[in-house]
Amino acid sequence: MAKTIKFPVGIQTFSEIISKGYIYIDKTEYIHDLTNTSKYVFLSRPRRFGKSLLMSTIESYFKGKKDLFEGLKIAELESDWKSYPVFHLDMSGGLFETPEDLKLHIDSYLNFIEKENDIHSDSSFAIKFRELIIDAFQKTGKQVVILIDEYDKPFLDLLHDHKKMGAMKETLRGFYSVIKSCDEYIKFAMLTGITKFGKVSVFSGINNLRDISMLPKYNGICGITATEFRDCFGDSITQFAKGNAISPKEAWNIFKRMYDGYRFANTNEFIYNPFSVLNAFNDGRIGSYWYMSGSPFYLIKLIERNPYRLNDLEGAVRSEIELSDIANFDDDIVPLLYQSGYLTIKETLPKLGYGNTNTEYVLGFPNNEVNAAFWESLAKRFFRGTDGRSSFSVRKLVNDVYEGRPNDFMLSMKSLFADTNSEPEKDKEIHFQNMMAIACKMLGLVVHTEVHSAAGRCDMQIHTPNFIYIFEFKVNGTPEEALQQIYEKGYSVPFEADPQTVFLIGANFLTKTRTLDSWIIERSYL
Repeated sequence: MAKTIKFPVGIQTFSEIISKGYIYIDKTEYIHDLTNTSKYVFLSRPRRFGKSLLMSTIESYFKGKKDLFEGLKIAELESDWKSYPVFHLDMSGGLFETPEDLKLHIDSYLNFIEKENDIHSDSSFAIKFRELIIDAFQKTGKQVVILIDEYDKPFLDLLHDHKKMGAMKETLRGFYSVIKSCDEYIKFAMLTGITKFGKVSVFSGINNLRDISMLPKYNGICGITATEFRDCFGDSITQFAKGNAISPKEAWNIFKRMYDGYRFANTNEFIYNPFSVLNAFNDGRIGSYWYMSGSPFYLIKLIERNPYRLNDLEGAVRSEIELSDIANFDDDIVPLLYQSGYLTIKETLPKLGYGNTNTEYVLGFPNNEVNAAFWESLAKRFFRGTDGRSSFSVRKLVNDVYEGRPNDFMLSMKSLFADTNSEPEKDKEIHFQNMMAIACKMLGLVVHTEVHSAAGRCDMQIHTPNFIYIFEFKVNGTPEEALQQIYEKGYSVPFEADPQTVFLIGANFLTKTRTLDSWIIERSYL
């Protein structure tokens, strides 16, 4: 009889995982190294990536719960187990509309800390935090450990509202400044979050934080490395393969394509998404677990508001400095997408110039789950869902593309644009180009936008095994003008030796009706 494997789905408390026999990926060697080499630490990782479990494990370590670590790596490394007062605050569960909401949330944690440590303060908020730290030190004779999980939750959903976000930052800055002022009473402090706002003074109160987010030695501190996956989930893969009537090798490959591919530093070590892996094993099936656990509302609002060219995200190049700070998210969404987990490091570029220490990376979607989740989340926001009353058919559209029926494809796209959300948008070609790209990416088609050639840039191309579709879009113009540009710029010339049939499509959008208006299709005979 196969051994029952318990997966800690939704469980983020280290003591519960260990005491109830759930599978645990041993990260304690990282913890021992980190807590013995650093005092103030910041770690950025995407949501549902194990940050809370990491913080819970650190809490148990500093509380001296030696019995929980039996058989783990830290038991071999640690010889002097001590218990320290631990202040653990979790920002992830609050709803923050105003700074007062934030203060009430933090105050509730401080009240709990008072009871847990049998100390008391009649002050409020930041002053209370300082008094509790000093009181805990004086009462125990030991320095305090401070753990703040998901520090950025209070303003992450307010990225589109600069005024509200600014007020939240000011409130948090005053609170965090207590940590620096209490240095002599603190043993260790760590903050985790999805994003880092380095240039906007959120951390000005604790500017001595060591950011380990992109250090190679901590690449695997959260998530599941390939080695850990192989060592810990061999039996799980066997059971999964049997339950799905496939070979273990096929199961390995499916998990790799769906959930592997993250990389957070200049290293060859790739990371699996732990939330998706555990859910897939627990359910015995593959699913889009990471996406379904929470839609990226803040990203969608930014994409709606700013003219980002979405198809340029795959293959975007950014430096390590740029990826470490999202201060300029209004102008560049790529660092935010990287820190949120929608993009990851695919390739490290060689350094240019003597003494250049700023590494540059090529970015891309880490795996199939994230790629599909990103485009589907945008499609759900930009297009109303189709139902029995809609003339749009996903299956028909895909079949039209793969079977070479471009006019039917354009008719379907016109139907889809009729279901577009009618909020005010910028009357620019990039908006309509993005809408076309979102629809095609959502359907799994191979789409390229702004394709460079010697004479210009082609708006969009779709490639299938038998057909190539070359698009040029105009806004409030004519399809004839668009088609003429394809010929004048020679967009189809690179494909004259290809065996596929090439279709040239000039299309026009109208801003008044905000839809696809008319088009001309010609077959290339180069």
